[in-house]
Amino acid sequence: MQNLYYVSHEGKEEGPMDLLQIAEQVKAGHFAASDYLFDESKQDWVLLMEYSPLNEYFKDTKPEAPPKSQPQATAAATTPTQEEWYILKWDNRYGPFTFLDVVKMLQDKSIFEFDYVWKPSFESWQRVAEVAEFNPDKIRGLKDSVMPELSEVFFRRRHVRTKYNGSIIVHDNITVWKGESIEVSEGGAGIVMHNALVLPGQKIFLHFKPGDGVPPFNATCEVVSKQYVKGIKNKDAPVGYGIKFIEINGDVQEAIRNYTTRVA
Repeated sequence: MQNLYYVSHEGKEEGPMDLLQIAEQVKAGHFAASDYLFDESKQDWVLLMEYSPLNEYFKDTKPEAPPKSQPQATAAATTPTQEEWYILKWDNRYGPFTFLDVVKMLQDKSIFEFDYVWKPSFESWQRVAEVAEFNPDKIRGLKDSVMPELSEVFFRRRHVRTKYNGSIIVHDNITVWKGESIEVSEGGAGIVMHNALVLPGQKIFLHFKPGDGVPPFNATCEVVSKQYVKGIKNKDAPVGYGIKFIEINGDVQEAIRNYTTRVA
């Protein structure tokens, strides 16, 4: 029996429909790669561009390289909020998106600072962290903008997060480190380690000790951000990492959800 799915588009749920129908709606421009699909196996909404079973349907439509630059006169007449942006995530290319779409995906942790973006004035793909338009200070400045289309980008976090102090064990299947968690949500956590060698995009494995109604649990994670706690860049300085849960027990995720909701 073919699986059917619901898609969240512009605040409304559409479906049920199969993956081919969803892919056709994306190609037609009705759905965007930044819309969400409900995954029954995870009991959660998953970004279309991150749902691997859909990748097969997009192989023939993904550009092999960034589109050619627009003529200079056209590019000069384009304001920053009107520019078209393309995203390179793993080996998959998506777009075009507006500047606000990209900012929203950054806020929603759908894309990260180590992913690549391109726009017509670029000669090649650049990491988000290297692009001036997405500098954290500049993004924070948008929050206070009087322009409605900018202020609306800053919506409630997808997952409620709260402080959660506890000891953790971290490893990458080769080396083991000790650390501590400083915050947690059902989608990920903030941790601190005395190890500056872990990089955004890297997969790591965490063991959390029990605390405050959350049982001990293991999680496969992806590192999504990195920040030196004291600004001292050496191998012994404490480093804060943002991590995204890739694999985690559903009962544990529910316990975390109940804990963060109660505390918040």
